Amino acid sequence: MKAKYFLILLIAISLFSCKGGSSDPDRYTEFDSLIDHAKGIAMGDELDIYLFCDKDNWEAVSPFIQGIIEQEVLLVYPEKYFNLIPKDISEYPTYAKYRNLMFIGDLESSGKVSKHMRESLAGDFITRVQQSGGDLFVAKNYATRDQLILYLLASNPLNLKKVAAVQGEKIYEILLQRLVMRQGYQAYQQKVIPAHFWEHYPFTMQIPDNYVLYSNDKEGRFLSLLYRARMQEREIPDKYINIYYEEMDEADFGIEWFIEKRKELGEKYFEGDKLTEETMRKSQTRLAGFDVLKLAGAWTNEKHLIGGAFQSYAFYHEGKSYLIDNVVYFPAGDKLPVLTELFAISNSFRIKEQN
Repeated sequence: MKAKYFLILLIAISLFSCKGGSSDPDRYTEFDSLIDHAKGIAMGDELDIYLFCDKDNWEAVSPFIQGIIEQEVLLVYPEKYFNLIPKDISEYPTYAKYRNLMFIGDLESSGKVSKHMRESLAGDFITRVQQSGGDLFVAKNYATRDQLILYLLASNPLNLKKVAAVQGEKIYEILLQRLVMRQGYQAYQQKVIPAHFWEHYPFTMQIPDNYVLYSNDKEGRFLSLLYRARMQEREIPDKYINIYYEEMDEADFGIEWFIEKRKELGEKYFEGDKLTEETMRKSQTRLAGFDVLKLAGAWTNEKHLIGGAFQSYAFYHEGKSYLIDNVVYFPAGDKLPVLTELFAISNSFRIKEQN
């Protein structure tokens, strides 16, 4: 996928800057609460989870924890959101200020990690574990400004295995939610496209103003915005946010319409982009307050001999279907973190109230 001409980018820059007054918000602050600026800077990669768990306990719970946290997502090739990095509890002082920490233990074990948890966690949480058999505790920004610490604690080793089986998916969801917020916070450290740009659309979005107009087919009800570095290079991804909508009967909306419409948009607006059926995954999720259908996988363009990854969302609301599409072209690196950022931005989509 390529932008058609740099002239389009210049026109778009002019379009975004020629209007708008002081009433337009400079930044989108939805993610600002993530950071506690009174704390020091967090260390470590946001995808790395430093794990502290005694050997016996880890052998028991790893089937329920590791496979979920390190699950792979097939895009152009298999990728994963997170990497679990086991550490000995003696190394905790070294990693105390890292972004992502996880402790797993129980109240009866003589292992050093379990002992550390018993001695460091609050008494009311210990009591709750004694009464319930096990629980998950989450601490945010404890030692640094952007920190997430997960404590999975059970009353005994047997209950720890049961609790891990129950809480594995929740742990993954917490980590993923935090990653989305981090990506959103980073994306919005600058102004957004001014509000006047959305005057003639039935929706609004909060999109950083380093995105420019790629396609604006008002008759076709299709809009595409592109982020591209000033100097094109393999180390910086191209990122697209596309929106399509049409009036239709709700009975006609569904996964078949969604797939065919997404294929049609790729062919029409992106010089023949095709979706790779072998990698396409269908699911349901939440976006912008709506229950949505989701497609994700790889795209290719035989004309330009290029490809990348995409994720698309579709939903029906009050007589209209909406399709929000994220596309990445990034030959040099993983696409999953970029799609996470685009999800955070796409979540700002809002439908205007009808007069």
